[in-house]
Amino acid sequence: MKKTDWTDRMLAVLVELYPVETTAYTAAVLNLSESTVKLKARELGLVKMAKSRWMERADYIRNHFQECSFSEIGKALGITRMSVGRIAAAIGLKRSSEEKHLISSRIRTQMVKRERRRIVFGLEPITGIRVISNRAKVRVRSNMKSNGYIISEEHNVIYYTGTTERRERLESRGIRLGLHILPLPQDSSALPSNIILQQPCSTDR
Repeated sequence: MKKTDWTDRMLAVLVELYPVETTAYTAAVLNLSESTVKLKARELGLVKMAKSRWMERADYIRNHFQECSFSEIGKALGITRMSVGRIAAAIGLKRSSEEKHLISSRIRTQMVKRERRRIVFGLEPITGIRVISNRAKVRVRSNMKSNGYIISEEHNVIYYTGTTERRERLESRGIRLGLHILPLPQDSSALPSNIILQQPCSTDR
């Protein structure tokens, strides 16, 4: 084994990093093997201390690497996706093509659902994804919402209350498109959990 010539600067880096960072990270900074770093640390009596922020981030990335995107992990940790990628590479994490596909498919599905909800409630899209939907039904739902009806977020059910100004033609059009126009139940526990119990306002964003 080739002997490593430890300089004062290398020793200073070792003393600074080894107790608080992973051995892999310290070895990468010094451009040495982990075994060489461990051996020198043992000679100097260096021991690991409490986890540093880098190690905490590395642990989080390791635990969420298989199911979360770099952007999602970065948002949770308060760092950029590029930083997530660098830390993942430093601790030897890699994804297969199948794992990448599953994560991207999940994210796209979530984005499509979010965009559909925004369209249903008359909000502007926030991505460039083209969302296929029944535009006529979307318009009717949006018109009913603006006229005081209560909209179910994911189901084709629309409620009216005793104070709702009923629009017969609008309701008829909605029924033809597959919407169900029902009176709002007196018992709120009978409502689906995704019902938006609020009157529409002109400040929707």
